[in-house]
Amino acid sequence: MNSAILDTSVVIKWLHRENEEDVDKALLLREAYLHGALDVSIPDLLIYEFSNFLCYRSGLKPAEIMDLARGFWSFGFNVYPVTEAMTQSMLELALEHGISVYDAAFVALANRLSSSLVTADRALYKKVRDRHAVMLLADIIE
Repeated sequence: MNSAILDTSVVIKWLHRENEEDVDKALLLREAYLHGALDVSIPDLLIYEFSNFLCYRSGLKPAEIMDLARGFWSFGFNVYPVTEAMTQSMLELALEHGISVYDAAFVALANRLSSSLVTADRALYKKVRDRHAVMLLADIIE
């Protein structure tokens, strides 16, 4: 795997490890990215989801939240904005697979870039694995 789309469930583990599963595997991806062995792209939606997690689910203090937000931006991910074509793809995927439009944004970007989506979300993985290039974080071999 030379390139990947990471969803929020994976990126959270790069910076916030408390009460998270498969952190070791997420950190393997982070190391590959930092050493130039993996190209990572994300839809801009991930920024909102990650920020929301920090504010409302991380249990962190405001100063810690701001530090993790700076850490996120230091990665310099390839960020893709939603376009009209992406919106069409997201809606089609959501309706076809019974997934949220939010989850469909990650699948749509993976399809657009001919890349694999890496997720820690088992429910999403089960719904799209047969028709799209998706990998479950737990299945990554160390």
